Amino acid sequence: METRTCQNCKNDFVIESDDFSFYEKIQVPPPTFCPECRFVRRLSFRNERSLYHRTCDSCKQKKIFMYPESTPFPVFCKECWWQDVWDPFSYGMQYDFNQPFFPQFYELMKLVPRPGTIQQGNNIQSDYSNRVTDMRNCYLVFGTIASEYSMYSNIINGSKECMDDFYAVGSEQCYECIDVSKCYRCYFCCESQECAESYFLYNCRNCTNCFGCVNVRNKSNCIFNQQYSPEDYKKFIEEFKKGGREAIAEAQAKIEELKKDAIHPWMVCRSVSNSSGNWIEHSENAVHVFSSNDCEDVKYGYSLSKAKDSMDYSFWGSGSELVYDTINTGIQCSNIKWNHESWTGDSDLTYCTNCHSSKNLFGCIGLKNAEYCVFNVQYSKEDYEALVTKIISQMKELPYIDAHARAYSYGEFYPYEFSPFAYNETVAQEFFPLSKEEAQSRGYLWVDEVEKKYQATVDANNLPNTIEEVDEAICKEVISCLNNGKTSTKCTSAFKIIPDELAFYKRFSLPLPQYCSNCRHFNRLSKRNPLKLWPRSCICDNQSHGHSGMCPNEFETSYSPDRPEKVYCEQCYQREVI
Repeated sequence: METRTCQNCKNDFVIESDDFSFYEKIQVPPPTFCPECRFVRRLSFRNERSLYHRTCDSCKQKKIFMYPESTPFPVFCKECWWQDVWDPFSYGMQYDFNQPFFPQFYELMKLVPRPGTIQQGNNIQSDYSNRVTDMRNCYLVFGTIASEYSMYSNIINGSKECMDDFYAVGSEQCYECIDVSKCYRCYFCCESQECAESYFLYNCRNCTNCFGCVNVRNKSNCIFNQQYSPEDYKKFIEEFKKGGREAIAEAQAKIEELKKDAIHPWMVCRSVSNSSGNWIEHSENAVHVFSSNDCEDVKYGYSLSKAKDSMDYSFWGSGSELVYDTINTGIQCSNIKWNHESWTGDSDLTYCTNCHSSKNLFGCIGLKNAEYCVFNVQYSKEDYEALVTKIISQMKELPYIDAHARAYSYGEFYPYEFSPFAYNETVAQEFFPLSKEEAQSRGYLWVDEVEKKYQATVDANNLPNTIEEVDEAICKEVISCLNNGKTSTKCTSAFKIIPDELAFYKRFSLPLPQYCSNCRHFNRLSKRNPLKLWPRSCICDNQSHGHSGMCPNEFETSYSPDRPEKVYCEQCYQREVI
């Protein structure tokens, strides 16, 4: 175990002995950035929600892209990018040993075309979605695999007819849910699993027809943790629906009060062992991992599914292993280092972007079914191996030094300024928000929001309280957002209701929203715990839990020590709740 100082934030961080073993296994030097700075650096390369109308540089048609017109490299629609109408090898560059690696790689970045949106598999009528796979009839859905008939959501893998959700996996007909799985017709629920026909649940399991409940297990017809008869519960719900937006606000206030007195688990998980983080399922040895499932021997992971023996890995997985300091990469990939946006059977890729079904590549962009290439130039196996060895040695001896005196040699992910996106266009801003001044002082790019000039025809304050008062004419209106262009939530200042959305509200007796979809998204994020861990002690003093006096257990949790929640360790929480 060794303590080092992060060259970015200047804080100390610890490299564990198991970390050194992993670095030795994949033959990389230890990092010089701390885990959080490495995480933020990767996130600054992932734009999900900032979309633009612009022209494809190949077919010249106007389409929806995640890159604006000002982007320095060519941008193709996904159809053109995957066709053989262009040759990525035509952009090849000979490596110059008189220059550091990263500036040369950046020059290649500015030459090779990129796909305007990331959509894999078969996507049907889902043009306004990004970083998705196998979608059908989805609108403004992001970071999702195999969902259909859904809107305004993030990470809703395997879900159907969901709207305004964040991390609702394997769920159906859910609305405004956060971190739920296998739920059906749940509304305004958080951190709950296998629940149905319920409202305002928090950390509940296998509940049906429940309302405003916290830490409830295997119950039906409960209201604010109190048991009711099926008949009385049905009457309560009928009256609640009549109350519209006002009744929702009252219920939300009451559930927040109920949560203040409730105990909270050290982390939200199911079927895990030797793990830490939050929102983890079916995993073993998943350390400092968030929003992931079916992981084994993974450290510092986020939004992974079926990943193994990896570290500093964000987004995807799908049977991948031996992945290090990489983002947006997956589907049966192996031995991937410092990679960005590559998938499907890649192996032995180092410092590559948008490379697919390839192996033994170093510093390449946009290659498909390729092998033994450096900077998009083809080599023999022997020449490739000799050249890569020489480049690695040169990178160690001649690092790139950025404007903030940060040294980038072999072993570092791409420098911040090489991201094709501004910081406030990426998920880094969602999870680690900065002001414009803070971002620029740290070397991030920043883009000023374009002033929206929508002419609202309806004030959100004047929207009807219940959906029964609304007819199809609302779909012709432009509604002002209550946040009125607030930049911290990327407010669009106004929004419209589309017909499928209105049908959803009417079907489930939900009032119209008063905020645009971006503001609703940031509101959901504000209700989640941060992607950080702090050491805390269990506060349980119930001696029937097997300890005398205060529980001696200590753990890492996403609840910071200064927060008021009553946080229990695993053993005490299970004895108290389950």
